Amino acid sequence: AGEAGDVRDIVIARQSIGWEIGLSVKHNHFAVKHSRLSPTIDFGKKWYKLPCSAEYWRAVKPIFDYLADAQSKGQRWSELPNKEDDVYVPLLEAFMAELRRANAADPVFPRRMVEYLLGEYDFYKVIYLDSEDSTRMEPFNLRGRLNHAGAAAPKKSAPLIELPERIVDLKLLPYGKNKVELKLDHGWNFSFRIHNASSYAEPSLKFDIQRIHGDAPTGGGEAPAGGCQGRHAPAGNCQG
Repeated sequence: AGEAGDVRDIVIARQSIGWEIGLSVKHNHFAVKHSRLSPTIDFGKKWYKLPCSAEYWRAVKPIFDYLADAQSKGQRWSELPNKEDDVYVPLLEAFMAELRRANAADPVFPRRMVEYLLGEYDFYKVIYLDSEDSTRMEPFNLRGRLNHAGAAAPKKSAPLIELPERIVDLKLLPYGKNKVELKLDHGWNFSFRIHNASSYAEPSLKFDIQRIHGDAPTGGGEAPAGGCQGRHAPAGNCQG
């Protein structure tokens, strides 16, 4: 775990019987990635295997040039007179336009986007929520590898989750001017909050990408063996 494309925090494996289980463990949040935008990062190629267009690079160049100039002057982010309208909004508008271009150009774009956000390996996500005093355990079985049979067949199966096929909605949220909401079919909904990762201005910004709380990707089947039964199992109900 911890490698590029692997969101799992814990991996338990028994190589002798060809079995492993991966866990992503979170506390009070649903973050999936903390990806960056910069003048040298081709996020389209990295995320969903479609290089960013010339239109995208033309749109973001003056934004990153502005930040590079501020960096050369040693300015702090707090010293920028209007970072929301000068940086966040135009950068997110260019980002959304590029997602729409990719969606129009590649019919498997929605699927590839989710596969990037959730990593290359199927896993169980364990989230403890203080506000609910509860632990959630959710299977993310995107490729059919989760809870597969080794030397012995599992007692219960993890549902195979349907990956998205289309964008339902993509918009810049009006409050804060720094967050995009992406809604896909089959219950896949994400927010992309952009922010500076340093107190000093620099031509690089970071996304806090989260799966929107309360939305469950669709799929059938039984709860995983040894897991929490239901999405709101009380803390302590996870066996094993």
